[in-house]
Amino acid sequence: MAGGAQWSEVRAFLTAHTGMALSVPQIRRLDERLVARSQGLTPHQYLMFLRSPAGTTDLEDLVAALVVNKTDLFRDDLQLAAFRSQVLTPLVARRRRPLRVWSAGCATGEEVATLLVLLAEAGADPGSTVLGTDISGEVLNRARWWSYSREQLNRVPPELRSRYFTRSGAKESLSPALRERASFQCHNLMARPYPEAPGGGGFDVIFCRNVLIYFTAEAFQRTVEALAASLAPGGTLVLSASEPLLQVPPSLRVHRGEQAFFYVRPEGETPPDAPLAVAAPGRVASKPSPAAGFSVRPKEAPPPDASVMVSVPRRGASKASAAADFPVRPKEAAPGAPGAVAAPPSVASKASPAAEKGGLSATPQPTTPDAFLEADLLFACVLDGAASGVPDSVSERDLRRCLSFDPDHAAARYLLGLLLEQCRRAAEATGEYRRALQSLEAGRARPVPFFLNPDRLRIACAHAAERLESSRRKR
Repeated sequence: MAGGAQWSEVRAFLTAHTGMALSVPQIRRLDERLVARSQGLTPHQYLMFLRSPAGTTDLEDLVAALVVNKTDLFRDDLQLAAFRSQVLTPLVARRRRPLRVWSAGCATGEEVATLLVLLAEAGADPGSTVLGTDISGEVLNRARWWSYSREQLNRVPPELRSRYFTRSGAKESLSPALRERASFQCHNLMARPYPEAPGGGGFDVIFCRNVLIYFTAEAFQRTVEALAASLAPGGTLVLSASEPLLQVPPSLRVHRGEQAFFYVRPEGETPPDAPLAVAAPGRVASKPSPAAGFSVRPKEAPPPDASVMVSVPRRGASKASAAADFPVRPKEAAPGAPGAVAAPPSVASKASPAAEKGGLSATPQPTTPDAFLEADLLFACVLDGAASGVPDSVSERDLRRCLSFDPDHAAARYLLGLLLEQCRRAAEATGEYRRALQSLEAGRARPVPFFLNPDRLRIACAHAAERLESSRRKR
């Protein structure tokens, strides 16, 4: 029987099939399953079997060893509250027709049930539908039971629980009236074609949360591009806070609120069935833009219609601009060049000389309230700048400045790790992921806007570090 080191070809096939970058625990589970399943076949023979129609059952079993299906109703409730107020309520008022919603990577269906409840509460047309898809047919069979434990329902507000769920033994079930509005379909995000919305024209909302953090950089990019193309004009893509787009695809705009950000496909642009742009492996495509980033104003009271703010580019602004309530700063030039823009005075005066020169290190500053404020300002600048094609060097400099003010800013370290990984600097990226994980596990990291779930961030950091370390060991 072949040992674990001989399964590399099969692992590569499964990575391509699922899009997943395998971590050490995943490889261990997979190798154990391969030994049990292969039954005397050589690794190459078993790979040929998996590629054949006869190997479908084995392939599904191997995928089941890799995927994570732990989920609950109303998971990441702060993001859901922002989604309801900033996206769903305005969408219901604007569309005045049945909405088409897709939960991609829905696992056992808790997110589908959550979206059905949110649609009902927002007063969406009763003909609105939610499609749930997952790579695993087994978990979709469990989703069709619509039955949930007390633990899975913990986050559901009591009034919604009594209105939409009924007791059934030790569990509770979603009301039949809402179930009728949902459907499930087995779909692999690596496969084409993608599901179509009822009636065509694209989906109004696509949720794909806590799925892409397990993907390779190339699979991440391809999936985001494909999901964006599956949106209707004006539709919204919802990713988790652990899956930020450091450079937003040209087909999407950032819709940012106080506690969450979303990605909107503007009205009247590329149709849903347009050819997908393909980025180089490991890189995220971005559209050149005159705007290098966004400056952030001090927090102020929201305008009366803030709940319906939509990210629409200003007249004359580049298509890669994000929400129009952020003033655009001129494109950043090289230090000392004509038109170069300095950092905000409060930041420039406190950043270390190494950081000011764009160096790769910065002297830690005392973690005072002012330092935290500066760190969060710089972090917000990086998130805003992702929508406009900011150069990697500028994003890296701002993240390192942020960390000079707050070394335990775990979200900034995680983003820096993502950036370094995209730039193929795996060793440095691993170090940043590990430092972020240490801050989270020691309880030193502060919750910051958009990354308010430290448990999810901890999982993302641990998985990323393990994945890169495993890859380096293979070489």
